[in-house]
Amino acid sequence: MLVPISWLKDYVDFEMAPEELADQLNLTGTAVESIKYLGEGLENVRVGLILDIKPHPNADKLSITTVHIGRPETLEIVCGAKNIKVGDKVPVALIGAHLPNGVEIKPARIRGVTSYGMLCSQAELKVGGDTSGIYILPKDIEVGAPFAQAMGLDDTVLELEITPNRPDSLAIIGIAREVGAITKKKIHKPSINLVESPEKALDYITVEIKDPDLCPRYTARVIRNVKIGPSPSWLAQRLQKAGMRPINNVVDVTNYVLLETGQPLHAFDYDTLREGKIIVRRARKGEHITTIDGILRELDESMLVIADAERPVALAGIMGGKNTEVSSATTNILLESAYFEPKQIMRTSRNLGLLSESSARFEKGVDPNGVDRAAQLIAEVAGGTILEGIIDEYPKRIEPCKLPLRANRVNEILGTKLSLNDIVDILERLELAVDVVTGTNEMWVTVPTFRPDLEREIDLIEEIARIYGYNNIESSLPESSGKQGGLSLQQKIAESIKLRLMASGLSEVITYSLADPRDIDKLQVPEGDSLRWFVKLMNPLSEELSVLRTTLIPNLIKVLKYNVNREQYDVQIFEIGHVFWHEEGKELPDEETMLGIALTGAWKQDEWYEKARNVDFFDLKGVIEAVMDEIGVANWSLRQFNHPMLHPGRSAELLIDDTAIGYFGELHPSAEADFDIPRAYVAELNFNKLIDKARVSAEFSEIPRYPSIDIDIAILVDDLVPNSRVLEIIKSEGRPILEQVRLFDLYKGKGIPEGKKSMAYSMTFRAPDRTLKDEEALDAREKIVAKLSKELGAEIRA
Repeated sequence: MLVPISWLKDYVDFEMAPEELADQLNLTGTAVESIKYLGEGLENVRVGLILDIKPHPNADKLSITTVHIGRPETLEIVCGAKNIKVGDKVPVALIGAHLPNGVEIKPARIRGVTSYGMLCSQAELKVGGDTSGIYILPKDIEVGAPFAQAMGLDDTVLELEITPNRPDSLAIIGIAREVGAITKKKIHKPSINLVESPEKALDYITVEIKDPDLCPRYTARVIRNVKIGPSPSWLAQRLQKAGMRPINNVVDVTNYVLLETGQPLHAFDYDTLREGKIIVRRARKGEHITTIDGILRELDESMLVIADAERPVALAGIMGGKNTEVSSATTNILLESAYFEPKQIMRTSRNLGLLSESSARFEKGVDPNGVDRAAQLIAEVAGGTILEGIIDEYPKRIEPCKLPLRANRVNEILGTKLSLNDIVDILERLELAVDVVTGTNEMWVTVPTFRPDLEREIDLIEEIARIYGYNNIESSLPESSGKQGGLSLQQKIAESIKLRLMASGLSEVITYSLADPRDIDKLQVPEGDSLRWFVKLMNPLSEELSVLRTTLIPNLIKVLKYNVNREQYDVQIFEIGHVFWHEEGKELPDEETMLGIALTGAWKQDEWYEKARNVDFFDLKGVIEAVMDEIGVANWSLRQFNHPMLHPGRSAELLIDDTAIGYFGELHPSAEADFDIPRAYVAELNFNKLIDKARVSAEFSEIPRYPSIDIDIAILVDDLVPNSRVLEIIKSEGRPILEQVRLFDLYKGKGIPEGKKSMAYSMTFRAPDRTLKDEEALDAREKIVAKLSKELGAEIRA
C-alpha cells in the first residue's frame, strides 16, 4: 500500500522525517518496504503551453511544436506523439534535465531541425504507466511552474506491507491512527456535512438481501443530476500518488474513499438499473456477467452477486458490471456501500481469477459500521443532489465486542512494569474504549468493528507491546530449573546422517509440503497406490499446490530441473521432510518423515588423472551404504524392486533385519521425459525407521592375533541370480571362521554361455583363538561350493 506523507498529515500532525517515521512504523509491526521521493529527477521539468504545431519538413511522423514555458522566449521542440493540440498544457523537460527513467536531455538535431527539450509522457516521468502519448495536464495549472510542484509531486510516499490480519491498516486513516498512537497525537477525521434534497431515496430504490449470512449489511444512496468529467487536480494527484489512475470524478471519489477509509464502494449508473431494485443474492445456474474490464464471466450458485430486477449487475465485493458502469452519459448515481462475508469474497475471487482493490479489502474484513463519506465528495466534485435518506439494510447487526484485560497479566507476559494508567493510555490512543473495574487492576476493553483481529486478551497485550515499543522492553532470560539443553539421541543420529550425506557431496534442499497431484501421473503411479492417497486442501491457491505431498521425489526432481534449466547440470541433493497420506476409512491422515535423494549429471569432474564420469546406480548405492555405515547398521540387504517410477532392472529395495526401509534406482525414462530432465537417480527411505535401526554404541574388536587365509572362487550362475543370494549362502556356510567375503569380478560375454554370468568372490578365513589350518579353510570352501551348487545350480569355474 502506498501512503503519501502529505495525505497522512491531513489526519495527524507530526514533524518526523520520513526515514524516522518509517523506523517507528517498522518497530510497531507495520513494515515499510521503501520510501519514494516523487520529485526526484523532475527538477528541470516545467509546465508548458503548446502555442503552435506544424509538420516536420523531413519526417511524416514528426511535428514541430512551439512551447511557452513562462519565459519571454519560446522553445521549439520536435515531437512524435499524435495526442497533442494547440492549447494543451504539457510537461516539458528542459536542456540539462536528468529524468527519472535515466534519460539526459540535450539539444538534438532531428532530421535537420534542432529540438530544445522534450515533451514527456507519464511513463518517462515515472508518474504513471501511460506510454500512449504526451501527458496532458489539467487546464488550471500554471504555465512555467515547476512540474513537480504544480502537480503536487514534491511529496514523499511510504510503501507499506500490510499483514492479512490488519485490514484497518489498508486505509490512510488507519495508518494515521497508528502514527497518532506512536506520537501520542489525536487524529482528526474529515467532517461530514451532507446537504440533502427534499426528494426521498426510498422513492427511487429498494434493497433486498436474500442471503444475510453472506451480506449482513447493504447501504445505498441516490445522487441525481451529476456531471461526469475529469476530477479536480487535488483529487487526481492524490490518487496518482497512491498508485491509482484517475478515471472520472465519480469513480475517482469511490477510489479516494476506498484509500482514505478502507471501505470499498461502487457507483452504479442509476438509470441502467431495471425497476429501481437492488437484490443481493447468489448467482443462478447459467448466469453470466461482463465485468467493467470487458471480460464475460460465467457464474455459479456459490457466488454472491448484486442484481437488479432482471440480471446481475455486479460481482459482490469484487467488480461491477459493464452494463451499469458510470460513463460520460451518466446523470444519476446509485452509490453502494456494503459488508460482505470475507471467505465468500476470497473464494469467488480465486475461482474467477479476479483480484481487485475491493476484493483485497473485503476478504480481509472491512468495518461494517463505516461512515457515509463518499456522497458528500461526489456532490462537491460532480455537482448533483443527494436525495434524502440512506437505504440501510442491516439484517445481521455486527456490534463491537468487549474483552477482559488484567494489568498484572500484561506485565507478566511482557516483563514490564506498566501502570494501569499507562495501559489505558496506550489502548485509548488506538481508539479502544476502556472501562476499568473500580478498585481492581482489571478492565473491559471495547474493540471497535474496524479491528476484527482483536479477539482475545493476548491480542490486546500484543497491541500494548507494539505501541509501548518492543525496543523499550528489557531483554531477560526466562527462569529455568537449571536443566541443560542439548540434542536428543534421535536428533544426534539425524544430524550425523545429514553430515555424512554432505560429506558424500550432496547438498541439502527444502521444498514445499504442498504438491501438484498431476506429478504422480508423471511418475506412472497406478491407481490405488498409496502415493495417490492425497490429503487435499479445502481452498488451494492453485492446482499446483492443492495437495500435501505423499512422496519427496517429485519436488526433488523439480529442483533438478530448475538447476538444469540454468545450466547447472551436475546436481546431487537430499531432503529430509514430511509426507502425508489419507487412507480410505481412516478419520485422520498419516504423516511420516522421509529421506529423499536425487542425483543427475557428473559424479566427478575432469581431473588430470581421470576423466569425468556421470552418476550411475552404484554411486547412489554407495551413498546409501555410507549412511548405513554412519549409523552402524551391518545387517542390511538389498533385493530386487519393481516400481513404475523406476527403471526396471536398475532399482532395489533396502531392508534392515528384513524390514523394508525404502527404495532407490534410476528414474524411469518415461518419467524423465514427462519431467523434461536428463537421466536421474532417486531414493526415498523412511527416516524414522533408519533412526530406530541405528546402532548407537560402537563395539570394540581387538586387532587379530592370528593370520588369515584368503581363498578365491569363481562361479557360473544364471543371469537372474542376485549377488545378495550368493553372499547369503557363502556367509551361512562359512561360519564361524569366515571373516569377510566380497565380490571382486562380474563378467558376461565371450566364453560365458547365453543367460549365464561369472561371479568371482574373495573370502577371508580366520580363527580368533588359534592359527587356522589350510585344511579347515578348504573344508569350508567345499561346503560353500556344495551349497551354491545345490541351491543355485552354480558351477565352479577353473
